[in-house]
Amino acid sequence: MDRLTKATLWIAFIVLMSYFVWFYADCAMDDTCHLVCRAGGRGGCSTQRTPPDLKSP
Repeated sequence: MDRLTKATLWIAFIVLMSYFVWFYADCAMDDTCHLVCRAGGRGGCSTQRTPPDLKSP
């Protein structure tokens, strides 16, 4: 592989990893967000936000 191809692959890798890190960090910092995965691992995982409990002080 030449240098330009390696650089392009590294940039693509960094962009994809930053997307996944942002996705999980965004949910981790939000109390109403929960990561929900389908049974058996098929279909992947997604975030599910629950409305805040208004009765709590």
